[in-house]
Amino acid sequence: MFKKMMNTKLRLLKNQKGLTLVELLAVIVILGVVAAIAVPAIGGIINNSKVNADAQSVELLKDTAIRYLTDTNPAGTSAGTSVTIGTLVTANYLKVAPVKQSGSNAGTAYAAVTVAYTAATGWTATAAD
Repeated sequence: MFKKMMNTKLRLLKNQKGLTLVELLAVIVILGVVAAIAVPAIGGIINNSKVNADAQSVELLKDTAIRYLTDTNPAGTSAGTSVTIGTLVTANYLKVAPVKQSGSNAGTAYAAVTVAYTAATGWTATAAD
């Protein structure tokens, strides 16, 4: 009896040769749904990373400009002092000019950074194109 049951199961296993078309289509549909969900999420993560990189570049430029201005003018820095990025590179405060990662002018280097100091806000900086 046991041997007969085993032979029957063995015959059934031998007759199944691969996946049906319906099973393959189901797998393709599932992969498509997963891709449709994952691609926009990854795109948003990449864009956020570029915006964060730009914020860090401005912070780097601010710190570098403050160091340059205090080294070249130890008596003090007036509010709204602008320093070109070329000056910071030439004076060896930066190796290369940082490049914007996001926005309409992505891929272009920053041209200048303007730093200002007030007692209320401390150091602030804006980077120009």
